[in-house]
Amino acid sequence: MTEDDLYPLLAPLAGGQVYPYVAPLGSDGKPSISPPWVIFSIITDVAADVICGQAESSVSVQVDVYSSTITEARTIRNMALDALQVLRPANVVKTPAYEPDLRYHRATLEFQVTV
Repeated sequence: MTEDDLYPLLAPLAGGQVYPYVAPLGSDGKPSISPPWVIFSIITDVAADVICGQAESSVSVQVDVYSSTITEARTIRNMALDALQVLRPANVVKTPAYEPDLRYHRATLEFQVTV
């Protein structure tokens, strides 16, 4: 699985403001876009070893939704999980957070996919 597999599933969210790994940044190093936006990352891709080589991989994915309200961030995170159901996510973890420097709420979704 690659970022190219995740992007089409997430692209309709947050008005299309969906990015792999990092949001567009301005010259000051801060996001150059207004919330909400979605960042997705492939955290790990661990292949299982079997006698005849490698079998399936367990891919860990993280999706972060940034918004000016926790309600909107949580709603978009739930929409992301719905959009990703085709991948059969397992071990789903949802975490709320707040980014005090930017004053944005963040709703994180972490899960594993076996490919």
